[in-house]
Amino acid sequence: MNTQASILLAVYLGLLALLPVVVMLSANLGWAPTTTLSAWLLFNIVVLAAAERWRPFRADWRPSRRHLGRDAFVWVLNLATDSIVTAALTVAAIAWWPGESDWPLVWQIGVGLLAGEFGSYWLHRWSHREGWLWRVHVLHHRPDRLNLANSVLAHPINAAYDKAARLLPLLLLGLDPEALLMIALFGLTQSLVTHANVAGSIGPLDRLIGSAELHRLHHSTRDAEAGNFGTTLPLWDQVFGTY
Repeated sequence: MNTQASILLAVYLGLLALLPVVVMLSANLGWAPTTTLSAWLLFNIVVLAAAERWRPFRADWRPSRRHLGRDAFVWVLNLATDSIVTAALTVAAIAWWPGESDWPLVWQIGVGLLAGEFGSYWLHRWSHREGWLWRVHVLHHRPDRLNLANSVLAHPINAAYDKAARLLPLLLLGLDPEALLMIALFGLTQSLVTHANVAGSIGPLDRLIGSAELHRLHHSTRDAEAGNFGTTLPLWDQVFGTY
């Protein structure tokens, strides 16, 4: 694999390798989950923005000042939406579904990823049909370029129902806080990396985890290409014929 092609793979694997380190570090420092997620978000932005600048997949996909202003506003709006939905579901879980899982942590993370992605996959797939879901979701497909800045460009209603679809099953399963945090950190990285304008590919790994290559096809204007409704994992696309 040449240097150009390995840029995205190196950045991606580096971020994934740091995930368990971040979880252990945050536990040792006594950070709240929101602090850990905020720090991880900032770190991901810095790393991916530098990679986009250094080796873009397409130079003409770099955001303009106008796009950056629009995207910054949506980032603030949807981070607030994410926080509100998370807080509401967490309060409900504490009130109605308390308890901790006795599964091994690795099992909790694996099952949690599959369960969270299942609901999100179907909502995303239904959002591409005619109707109010598409009218809400279409904002995410307005840009004619994919990059880090517009990775969270979505209607707040879209952001809210996707967050609920991902988090509610995990709370119903009664997963431990450590598992919830690891899943949230991984999902955050996935949402950014799959939109990043960074040269290269992750090769055969995109059969196991979502990738920028797969998501660029999802944003294609050709119906035959615009599948890949999963972001975190491609499994449900493979099972239901949209990979």
